[in-house]
Parts: sequence; C-alpha cells; structure tokens
Amino acid sequence: MNRTATALCLLLAACSPGGGFGNDAGLYDTNTTAPAPGVQPVQIGEGGSAFQACAGLGEVVNLSPGGEAYLPLRAAPFAEADEVARLGAGTRVFRCTRSLDQRWQGIVVVPADGSECGVAAPIAAPRPYAGPCKSGWALTGFIRPIAG
Repeated sequence: MNRTATALCLLLAACSPGGGFGNDAGLYDTNTTAPAPGVQPVQIGEGGSAFQACAGLGEVVNLSPGGEAYLPLRAAPFAEADEVARLGAGTRVFRCTRSLDQRWQGIVVVPADGSECGVAAPIAAPRPYAGPCKSGWALTGFIRPIAG
C-alpha cells in the first residue's frame, strides 16, 4: 500500500501544472529569435567503399529568366542557412547526399577549369567533404542528374 501511495504522489506531481519538482522557470525560452541553422558539411562516401564518393553528376536547371537568376548554395539544408556561393544555369556538380526530407542535395561544385575534387573515386568510409572544391546544399528541384 505504501508503494502505491508513493507512486500515486509521484504521478500526480509530474502531471501537475506547476511541473512538480524543482523550478521550471528556466526551461521555457521566451526569446522569439529563430535559431540559426549553422553549417552542415556535405557527406561523401555514403554508397560504401565499392562506389564513387559521390553518386553522380548533375547540373543546375530550372532557373527562370524572370525569377531566379542563380541557385544559392547554402551552408546547411535550410533556406535560412548562409549562402556560400551562387550557381548559374548549367553549372556542373557532383551529387553526394540528400537531406532527410529529400528537399536538399549535398553537392560539390565541379570547377570551371576541370580540376579534381576528390569525389570521383571510392573512399573507405563516409565522411564530411573537406575540399578542395566548393560544397554545400541546393534545392533538389534545381539539380538534374546527368550522365558523366
């Protein structure tokens, strides 16, 4: 009976509007500033060691003359993330990963001079891309897969 009474008291305390134990005043943030998304590096090598570090090539498409003049490359897969570069129509990219909601692709930009980015060969284990080419996140609807 004593254990039942103790359990009932704990249950009632946890469900009470005051929050039960301790001071909950610091738990609720009344700051209305939206959190910054920060930086999320593009992950390469997700296909395993038998495949290229990035899944394939793509190019920037669907930029409208009256609307988007460029595709912003973001530091993280969020519209609020910092813009790290601007990509024009036809820019070639390596498609490396996708966000969980599939709206964003993690890409590595193919340099205009054709220099190597280090993602065409297999790698031993998945890891964040560390260069030398520009990388970031772009909306999936603006990247069309192409044959390499």
